[in-house]
Amino acid sequence: MVRFLFPKFESIILNTKCNNNKAKRNTENRRYFSEDRVPNAPQNVRVKTQSTSATLWWDAPPDPTVLIRGYTVEYGEGSISQRILIEGPDSTSFTVTRLAPSTNYVFAVSAYNEAEGEDGTKVMVAAKTRQAEGSQTEKLWPPTSVRARVDEKAIPGSAIVSWDDPNPENAADNSIDSTQRQYVINYGIYESDAQQKVRSNAKAVRLTGLLPGKEYEVAVKVVAGDGSESPWSIRDLFLVPETKTTSRFDWFCRLNDTEMCAIDSSPHWKLCTEKHDTYTQRDAGACPRVQYPSSPAHLTTPAINLPDAQRLCFYFRFALLNFHPGLMKVEIYSDGDHSNRQIVWKTRMANVRTHAVQNVYIPFGQQVRPFKVSVSLKWDGQPMPRVIIHEMDVLSGGCSERSTGERGYCRNLCAFSENHSM
Repeated sequence: MVRFLFPKFESIILNTKCNNNKAKRNTENRRYFSEDRVPNAPQNVRVKTQSTSATLWWDAPPDPTVLIRGYTVEYGEGSISQRILIEGPDSTSFTVTRLAPSTNYVFAVSAYNEAEGEDGTKVMVAAKTRQAEGSQTEKLWPPTSVRARVDEKAIPGSAIVSWDDPNPENAADNSIDSTQRQYVINYGIYESDAQQKVRSNAKAVRLTGLLPGKEYEVAVKVVAGDGSESPWSIRDLFLVPETKTTSRFDWFCRLNDTEMCAIDSSPHWKLCTEKHDTYTQRDAGACPRVQYPSSPAHLTTPAINLPDAQRLCFYFRFALLNFHPGLMKVEIYSDGDHSNRQIVWKTRMANVRTHAVQNVYIPFGQQVRPFKVSVSLKWDGQPMPRVIIHEMDVLSGGCSERSTGERGYCRNLCAFSENHSM
């Protein structure tokens, strides 16, 4: 198999050049712009509350010469405690859900771009949510016909859970200012205290990373666009088969569909589709959700079995969209043994060039047992790094034959390797 990897080239993520024809358009289309300073404050920030939600809307900053990449909405009870990033200069409204009724909240809205230095000026508003009108959970019926299906020929250690929603759609679910109806799936080993939750906009989801030979339980509830929730459904029990297969061939994964190659991901990630417009040239990949838990975040391959390969290579392609002082590392460990993790690469993200695709090749030694490779991010006190991971490959034969004569390979890898002593 011949693979064409291009470590010498860097693909620019954000393209802010305009041609002469576009520059002649009026300033409302923001064809004249710069990014050498942060945007001014948004104008006319307003807020309207319901019992469990608050809708904010605003006008864009008046200066058409400064590029706006999106907005930040922050909120909290009495003080700011949550932060949400909204991409796109035309996204000038947002609904915050899952608020408490009859509670005073503080909201802040600011515009952002990639200029170095301080954040944009925040506009603060305060509002109180309305009093709850009866029990919210009684207004929605729980999902029915919850069923889990294990396909032994598909992804090992996985199951597809599906259900029916007896609640009819209403206007609030499809409102432009509301959040789409979602489903929360709670699952875990039967009669175990360790339970996990995932969210889905569809009435089916694939659960991965399940342990073979274990019986699992799963239940689902509905979360409406206004934040109201149904009771949990009746639990369904299912058994994951003992037999677990692993890959015996080179493993390739382009993160461009919802299955994400059976990668085990922490709740921080979502699939970002490709985007090609005036401002952005971006391939599909895994990127941070709008709301996410605290550090760390990880993407981990399924178990890979290449016992005869004397030399191995891990290749991954990613881009950092803003400056960040966090850490990124790659670890290898035997399948089922999380206690003995080998760090094969790490870097400070402050040393990674932003807005450009990075091609990283990491050589490592023979693995006689099935193993996994994990890419993780760690940060302290800041928002999660805006990083997008496009591809992850595990290749037999090592990295040398893919890098011989490619000076760009050494520039990429050597630039990162100088941070290995952290």
